[in-house]
Amino acid sequence: MTIAISDRIGRLAPSATLAVADAARALRERGVQVISFGAGEPDFDTPEHIKKAAVEALAAGDTKYPPVAGTPSLKAAITDYLRRYGGLSYEPAEVCVTVGAKDALHQAFAVLVNPGDEVVIPSPHWVSYPDQVRLAGGTPVFVTGQERLGGKIGPAELRAALTPRTRVIVLNSPCNPTGAVYSRAELEALAAVIRETQAVVVSDEIYHRLGFEQPTTASFAALDGMRERTVTVNGFSKSFAMTGWRLGYAAGPSAVISAMVRLQGQTTSGPPSFVQTAAIAALTGDQACIETMRTAYRERAALACAALNRLPGVRCVPPAGAFYCFPDVSGAFARLGVADADEFARVVLERAHVAVVSGAAFGSERHVRVSCATSAPLIEEGLRRMAALLAS
Repeated sequence: MTIAISDRIGRLAPSATLAVADAARALRERGVQVISFGAGEPDFDTPEHIKKAAVEALAAGDTKYPPVAGTPSLKAAITDYLRRYGGLSYEPAEVCVTVGAKDALHQAFAVLVNPGDEVVIPSPHWVSYPDQVRLAGGTPVFVTGQERLGGKIGPAELRAALTPRTRVIVLNSPCNPTGAVYSRAELEALAAVIRETQAVVVSDEIYHRLGFEQPTTASFAALDGMRERTVTVNGFSKSFAMTGWRLGYAAGPSAVISAMVRLQGQTTSGPPSFVQTAAIAALTGDQACIETMRTAYRERAALACAALNRLPGVRCVPPAGAFYCFPDVSGAFARLGVADADEFARVVLERAHVAVVSGAAFGSERHVRVSCATSAPLIEEGLRRMAALLAS
């Protein structure tokens, strides 16, 4: 008997970042010393005060079903955190705690998008946006940003992409994969265009406190008139090195959040209770851990970008946040006898034993993503290997 898989799932692409991790793991199991620039995961451990709070919560029996939308104490901590670091004013009822920021994004698209609706996505973009939009029945509309600006779009590009079917506009700053950071003035210019529409903004701010030039970047919902039409998505994976804890949240208009809570009540029922207790410690405790990581990522990104720009045929715009470089490697295709970024990434892994992620999944056949969430010595060694490969 052949079991048919639903069309909507059959159309989903596998995660490119997870595929790279699997390929690197397979080589390691054969004894190959692979240097991985693939994972979008901090190499720092979760800070001790956060782990301690989880251990204490478990010991106290904090292991029962929590409220679907999140515990009142965590939602209160989130609203205070957003006020302090984003200039945002929300009530706890306008917050939904989710199983990771990815889940918050999925839920936001699910409750906002109907079949036939269009969702504008600046490109290069995070790999999961388009498939999450398609799962909701929507149509992704990609807007190619200016490479010299790290892929950021301006008001002219945004306006040209809008149609009467535009339902949602996605913004991501700092950006995965380019590391671009929108200034407040740039966001204001986009907001001026959005005010002319009925579109809702989904603002993915998971790297919000990892801008290199300043600890805090502008939150889109803090701009005039944007709060009532913006869903702000954030989480604990990046700034607090809590990837495996699977905890995120969305804040936005009560109608959207209540719909997300109804959806969550029929799916995950929300994150584990003791994880939410640990998250309170993250938000209310010592924030020095974020500055430590932010400084390290800035230094590593500068190191990687400079080394990438010394490679023949490679050009890299310096990132301004997150922990990625997104170099254009198309000038090196001929040297390796490859036609696109997929083949480039495959050859670099097979011959140099360095794992990078093809830019195809992010919207570009000319680029690869290099994660700087690893030590400076490994960055130097990995790029030395790539230099030797391109020189051979």
